[in-house]
Amino acid sequence: MTIERARTADLGALCAIDVLLVSRDRQDAILAESVAAGGCLVARDGDALAGYLTWDRGFFHRPFVRLLVVSHAHRRKGVGRDLVRAAEREAGTFGELFISTEEVNAPMRALLRAAGYEPSGSVEHINAPGNAELIFYKRLGLTAVRAMVTPDRRAISGDG
Repeated sequence: MTIERARTADLGALCAIDVLLVSRDRQDAILAESVAAGGCLVARDGDALAGYLTWDRGFFHRPFVRLLVVSHAHRRKGVGRDLVRAAEREAGTFGELFISTEEVNAPMRALLRAAGYEPSGSVEHINAPGNAELIFYKRLGLTAVRAMVTPDRRAISGDG
């Protein structure tokens, strides 16, 4: 399994991974924006795309994972964990990372708990009734002060 930045040529395959998607147009737009901006990471299993993660600094100018999707065939194999770790490396120069999930998504909540994320709040009425969007936070190191002083700085992965 390798993790790398998505390429424009990946867009069709990325859009096809999430078969349970409720808002196709919104997610496709997020994917296209993220790929163009270099904020989409993909997990490749040989020639197959196992999953993807998009992130940007649109959450109060802080790094935020917008989407994390793993193909059905690759779930429970560490792909989500590996994508979150890669996003942490990308966002490391900012010193923090935020991520959210629906309250009903127990596997994602377990992944975040195991990865050291702590609850940061919730948003009601953004999903189906009775299904809050839970926000999680993780401090990534001592570089947070530097990131706050230079808020326009972009994170670059050391992986090439």
